[in-house]
Amino acid sequence: MLTTTMALIGTLMMLTVTAGSATGLRQGEPAVRLAAGNAHTCVVDGAGRAYCWGYNYEGQLGSSGTANRSRPIAVRTPAGVLFRQITAGDGHTCALARNSRAYCWGDGRLGQLGDGATADRRAPTAVKGPVFVQLTAGDDHTCGLSGDGRAYCWGNGEYGQLGDGALGRRSVPGVVPAPARFTQLSAGGVHTCGAAGDGRVYCWGNGVYGQLGDGGTVNRSRPVAVPAPAGVRLTWVAAGRYHTCALGSDAKTYCWGQGTSGELGDGGTVNRSRPVPVKSPAGVRFVRLAAGSGHTCGLGSDARTYCWGQGGSGELGYGGRANRAVPVAVKTPTGVVFTQLTAGESHTCGLVGGVRVYCWGEGLAGRLGDGTNAYRLVPTAVTTPESPAAASRP
Repeated sequence: MLTTTMALIGTLMMLTVTAGSATGLRQGEPAVRLAAGNAHTCVVDGAGRAYCWGYNYEGQLGSSGTANRSRPIAVRTPAGVLFRQITAGDGHTCALARNSRAYCWGDGRLGQLGDGATADRRAPTAVKGPVFVQLTAGDDHTCGLSGDGRAYCWGNGEYGQLGDGALGRRSVPGVVPAPARFTQLSAGGVHTCGAAGDGRVYCWGNGVYGQLGDGGTVNRSRPVAVPAPAGVRLTWVAAGRYHTCALGSDAKTYCWGQGTSGELGDGGTVNRSRPVPVKSPAGVRFVRLAAGSGHTCGLGSDARTYCWGQGGSGELGYGGRANRAVPVAVKTPTGVVFTQLTAGESHTCGLVGGVRVYCWGEGLAGRLGDGTNAYRLVPTAVTTPESPAAASRP
């Protein structure tokens, strides 16, 4: 690897993880340290420091400024605060500290920062809520999972994505009344889903494309169960902009919602309001998923990464720009095996062994972190972070 593209080596040297998700964190599962928003990306290193890059129009990079960054820049965390998990929405970012306190920054106009206000924050601000074990961010809302399996959401609830039965906004966390306790949450653009201890997935919010999976296309302001195939438990969920995917106990992956770009992976391009199986490569079982705006990616049991759906910006990583309605292998560099994935609006990133980050797809505003604004059709190494002094530049 060229020294000009050394991918966070040294900064991330102490980080060690195994296969994880873009948004989920369950007991005994490694913390999620890599997250893509719509047009920005963030990572947490092994020492608990956060770095972000890409679009920064609302201060979502947390560097105290609003200039876009094409290389990682350090988040200005409060004194003594170290992070262990991170999540990213459209114009905001949130992270979970090692003491389980939640912090958010960036766009706060709809209450999505959870600090009781509706102002933007250019540096991390503490969320006014309970202790969380996991965070997940949608376009303009955020949800957290407490240690007792309760879900809390805050921010924009226009489509019912807060799950509290109302359609208003909340600037502090409010509990989601659910029929079961959750083990993992995932927020899509304007909907939210959770995997529960009863082996079912529940979704709420915008359902116009069938992304709630309940067989309808209407919005739901409270959780509704996703009907899985007979005898199948849905164990883990990933929500994209208008589609959702989940892992099944039968070693299959299921998706539902908008399918016009092939993001459901069933070989077609039609919407589905109930789960349909992904046409996985022969012998491959997906162990984790990441859902973006119009594409989906998965870590395969064969140690390869696969993507499907919208490919016009190169976000599928196979070297072309055509959409794919079934999973296609990502052209990873020799020896590279991703351990975590995250998908944004039109870009994708992967973490390698907790040490290196690679991104591919649309590079506008620097969201790929390689020091350019170029599009990349295959994974490209994220460059070393900018100097701390750079964070103070406007």
